[in-house]
Amino acid sequence: MTPTLRVSVGTDVLQRCAMAIMNSLKPISLHSRTRRLVVMALLTCGWVLLTATMSPAQFSLPEGVGGADGLSPPPAVTRLGSIEVAAVHSPITGDVLFEVAAPTVYDRSTLANIPANAVERRAEEVNARIQRAVLRRRDPPMDLATLTVGLAKLNDVDVIVTRDEHYTQPLVLVTVTESDADYQGVPIQELGEDWTEILSEELRNGIQQLSPEQFRRDAWQAIAVLLGLITITGIVAALKFWVRRHQRHLHKRKKALSTPPSVDVPVDPQQTSMASPSPGQQNIQNRTHFLEHLNEVWTLDRRLNFLGFLQWLLFWLVVLVWYLGIYQLFRQFPYLERFSAGLVGKPIQLLGVWFVTGLVIRIMRRLIDRFTTEREGFDFGDLLTFGDLQRRQLRISTIAGAAKGLITILLMSIGLLLALSVLGVPTGSVVAIGGIFGLAVSFGSQSLVKDLVNGFLILAEDQFAIGDVIDLGDAAGLVENLNLRVTQLRSSDGELVTIPNSAISQVKNLTRSWSRVNFSIDVAYQTDPAKALQILKELSQVFYNDPAWQDKMLAPPDVLGIDEVSHRGMAITIWIQTKPLQQWAVGREYRLRVRQALAEHGIDIGTPRQTYALAPGAMQRNGQHPAADSEAIAPS
Repeated sequence: MTPTLRVSVGTDVLQRCAMAIMNSLKPISLHSRTRRLVVMALLTCGWVLLTATMSPAQFSLPEGVGGADGLSPPPAVTRLGSIEVAAVHSPITGDVLFEVAAPTVYDRSTLANIPANAVERRAEEVNARIQRAVLRRRDPPMDLATLTVGLAKLNDVDVIVTRDEHYTQPLVLVTVTESDADYQGVPIQELGEDWTEILSEELRNGIQQLSPEQFRRDAWQAIAVLLGLITITGIVAALKFWVRRHQRHLHKRKKALSTPPSVDVPVDPQQTSMASPSPGQQNIQNRTHFLEHLNEVWTLDRRLNFLGFLQWLLFWLVVLVWYLGIYQLFRQFPYLERFSAGLVGKPIQLLGVWFVTGLVIRIMRRLIDRFTTEREGFDFGDLLTFGDLQRRQLRISTIAGAAKGLITILLMSIGLLLALSVLGVPTGSVVAIGGIFGLAVSFGSQSLVKDLVNGFLILAEDQFAIGDVIDLGDAAGLVENLNLRVTQLRSSDGELVTIPNSAISQVKNLTRSWSRVNFSIDVAYQTDPAKALQILKELSQVFYNDPAWQDKMLAPPDVLGIDEVSHRGMAITIWIQTKPLQQWAVGREYRLRVRQALAEHGIDIGTPRQTYALAPGAMQRNGQHPAADSEAIAPS
């Protein structure tokens, strides 16, 4: 059978088998993942059948000969000085049975220059005769009980022949020549006996494997393998379902922890009606809730990562089981056995690259989590000496997230290069082309490059981190996510605002280390300044000593003094240094107490004043003063 016919027949059989399997699966309700696994198995089978390398000696001699220049031997021929050798393959398994030798042919530029005893023609003829004995003599098949394989003389040449009771005419399988004995280093008689034993075993195995009884046994074993694969897949699918359900439960808990509760505040302490919180108060609530549950969210993230890793391992367990099952099925049937070697070549290398890349990514992400988790004797936050403990925790969270993304991209790129190397694509060319492509992208997507650079600078300079409340001018809110490309804010109205890092030109960090209440109040001009300042200082000290508010302030309120004297009165300024995000709550309470204290001591709030003077003789005839906008009244 010619190689073209063999490949076409194999392709036709594959298509028919695939259609039969798909038609049988149509009435069956399968889970989407199970369907994907079945399709993946079929594609793997087809890919191996269509791309597996056939033994070169089984192909017909090409039309134009061996090497391109006619001086080099064909790929299936090995030249050893004055002798050339080629392999003889099993028609069932494709394994090498033995090698035949012949004198070296130095000129293969034309077919006329290739003698009949050239080694490639000898190997092709031997392969064809073995195939005739095993594959073509099927009606009836050769009888194993009367089958004989032995040495004989044909025209004073040692040959190996076979016959049985159905085919009494001897079939010459191979001629044992002086070149064969010289290459093997044994006498012709001994070499003939060795080859006779090999060929006898090959013929008997081939005829037995192609018998109807053996085919039925192989079919039952294949059904058992398929049932085993389906059973194992079902068990693994049940485990994956249980893990997925647990993941959904943890995701709900994480979402509940990440969503701050809505807050309603009284309009006035004396009233019971409720009002919506101010943006400042909502930001306080968001950040406080975020920090209170930060460690618990990290714990849930680690548990989710572990469950994700378990899901990944279960997926690869299914892939491994099906891979081994398909390999066993290929080894089970004689016509498919020759293709089983293709399953342990590039396919397993590609799967290995895929598996190792995914495993290393997960290990590195786990190491990052482990490295950034506080443990006895070591804390990654100690390496970040900038800021207090809370600030270091926020920065650790931000850097860990960015590091995971960077490691994932880097390892995936390495895995892609390894996969291309397995496929035979030169990785140096790929890297060069990738560099050129990256340069072109950098020119065409300069904003993306700016995003990445600015994102790196934000992390390196610690301009802000996840959990900070920032004001970017056009948007403000709690930082929920930060990577090298974008920053995501949660506004006081609950909106998620996504901003490219390149668009961030100015940042107001409202929660960096500490905050301040800048409070200024105008009192009436006739108020005694010393009395007003003394009242505010006493109020400030009482306010600071209040246990309900002291933990929100870093120092007692500082009454700076009178900053301005005008027609509105005297402007007195007070600074209150607070913990991050407490400035709004502290400011509201302090203003309330100032209002109550001033009212208690009879001090009026400053109001704008303007004095008007009545011009002489401006009385009207009826004795009334002119209107205020009259020219008779001049402001003084």
